[in-house]
Amino acid sequence: MKDEKQETDVHYKSMTGEGNFNWRFIFPFNYQRAEERIIITRKASFFSWDESEEKVPPRIVLQVWDADAFSADDFIGDLALDLNRMPRGAKSVKTCNLDMAKKDGTVPHISLFKLKHMRGWWPFTVNTDLEEIELAGKLEAEFELLTEEEAEKKPAGQAREEPEPLPKPNRPDTSFVWFMNPLKSLRYMLWNNYKMCIVKFLVIFLLLALMGLFFYSMPGYTVKKIFNA
Repeated sequence: MKDEKQETDVHYKSMTGEGNFNWRFIFPFNYQRAEERIIITRKASFFSWDESEEKVPPRIVLQVWDADAFSADDFIGDLALDLNRMPRGAKSVKTCNLDMAKKDGTVPHISLFKLKHMRGWWPFTVNTDLEEIELAGKLEAEFELLTEEEAEKKPAGQAREEPEPLPKPNRPDTSFVWFMNPLKSLRYMLWNNYKMCIVKFLVIFLLLALMGLFFYSMPGYTVKKIFNA
């Protein structure tokens, strides 16, 4: 539902594509266990007197966007989870992959309504122009379901607010204005992304330099040996 949309703050100027938020979303809803549906009660229009009831699957959609200061934000990817049949989160970022997004029945699913609490890594995906699904990112998240009574006994604020405030995220030192520190920018853009290529290039360059020095010195050394110089 659009009117239930919530947003995090923005992690500006990340040079590595990593974003840290430590943000809490809270979505109150009425759930009918027998039908496995969320019950939404609302007026059909502003002028309606009576409220209508709609039953929808308990699905949450998470999206990641690239904030742009001078044009429209760019969509990166999304993650749609049915809380009754959601893939178990991966234990680490390395084991989180595109296979978790398969909908062919090969991925085991679990119900958050039974587990009540879950934490792990899930993949963001995006549809390409060729109608293929690509990995767009990875999300570490924690999900918790509480009854109304449990929520009253364990109050928590949205975002990082009281009660039970969350600490501010430990955002890396890659969050800086690139043109204010170009050398640091090159370090993160080139070294972190092309580390192995740079190392291989330096090794090959060193070997070629040694070989060139050897062949350059060899004629003079050979002449000296001939004349016993």
